[in-house]
Amino acid sequence: MVELALMLPILVFGLIGAADLARAFASQLAIQNGARAGAEAYAIAFAPTPAAAAQRALDEISRTPGIDINDPSLVIDTPTVPQHADGTNCSGTPTVAAPCFYTVTVQYTFKTIIPWPFIPNTANFNRSTTVRTFY
Repeated sequence: MVELALMLPILVFGLIGAADLARAFASQLAIQNGARAGAEAYAIAFAPTPAAAAQRALDEISRTPGIDINDPSLVIDTPTVPQHADGTNCSGTPTVAAPCFYTVTVQYTFKTIIPWPFIPNTANFNRSTTVRTFY
């Protein structure tokens, strides 16, 4: 009984810590997949506007339990105009010689279940995906 009383707090903290780590990993994957889905939809004209590309990213992120898409720390940045490799705006039809690059950036602040001592309680995830297209 004494051994159980001594080990139980350590086991509980270990389980909660593992749950926080798993939640952080799932959130990071959701943010990465959201950026990819938004950029791909934007590049293939499935989402013809930056707002539609951001919505596709939100749709992908919302599939992960535990992430509130209404959280103000979830920010999706989509440039209004695709760009060439040199940074100039892409106008007209892209070609193999001059492809257009569509980029979607997603930022999210992850918060742990409980405030851990000596360990940061938040993590900033910032993922950006660029997709090249030419017709």
